[in-house]
Amino acid sequence: MFNKSNTYKFSRRSMVFSASAASFLAPNICVASKTKVLDFSKQSDRFKAIVKMRACTDERVVYGGVKGLYYGVVDSEITPLYGVLAGTMAQYKVNYSTQQIIGTTFEVAYFTDWKTGRLLETFRNPYTDSIVEVPQTRMGPSKITFSAEGRSGISENPALKNFSISHRFVGPRNENGQVYLVTESIVKTPEDFPGQPFKYNEVTTYKAHMRSITDPSTVMANDSTHFNAVVSWRPWLKMQGHPGHLFGTASGGNYNKISDFPPYYVELTKFYHPDVFSDTEALLSTIKE
Repeated sequence: MFNKSNTYKFSRRSMVFSASAASFLAPNICVASKTKVLDFSKQSDRFKAIVKMRACTDERVVYGGVKGLYYGVVDSEITPLYGVLAGTMAQYKVNYSTQQIIGTTFEVAYFTDWKTGRLLETFRNPYTDSIVEVPQTRMGPSKITFSAEGRSGISENPALKNFSISHRFVGPRNENGQVYLVTESIVKTPEDFPGQPFKYNEVTTYKAHMRSITDPSTVMANDSTHFNAVVSWRPWLKMQGHPGHLFGTASGGNYNKISDFPPYYVELTKFYHPDVFSDTEALLSTIKE
């Protein structure tokens, strides 16, 4: 039986940020066709690839997720800590004339036991030998706007009020019909932030076939997603004053529907956050402009 006592909404002091505020983990829907090749030296072709690899050409709900691990890093030495199981839900509107993508995103994530993969409610910190309570993350819905270059400025997410965001695309690049798109994201607290300073750095690589991107019958093209993150100690670890940081690595993507998520993620979310899957579109529509 699950215990709901450790469930709470996202706050600045207990963040699991997916810089894309998410995480734009779009599945691939493709019908085979003769492959055309985009010229990524052209801004318009770059934007076409970004739309399909990071968003969607129509306004359907896009599902995605990653599963991975977090390490502590002290004096350049890693220590295994815990796992992460995260999912995102999103909808996008694309303006090709202005080359802008406007999205609404939502994220639910869980920290898991390194060995068993089961939900963590408490965790023994190997650096301090203390037992800490482990939160869950429920973040959103929030608005995100980006162009073919990326985005920068102040976060549009109410939960990250006044946090600065720097996000850019590297590529895409074509390697023998495999297209790779890299995003770099930095999220950090403002200089006048009253609490412990926090920084989140993420580098994510998206992969798709050129034929999926150029096929007019596809609305999304993302065969796989892999991310690496360098993150300040999370407040719940109670590592204030200790040197070092976190390093995270995870992979996933390719979720066309709810049942494509890992079964344990669906089980956890239906128990702790039943509204997320009962009517995802309605949940995303509750964002306040």
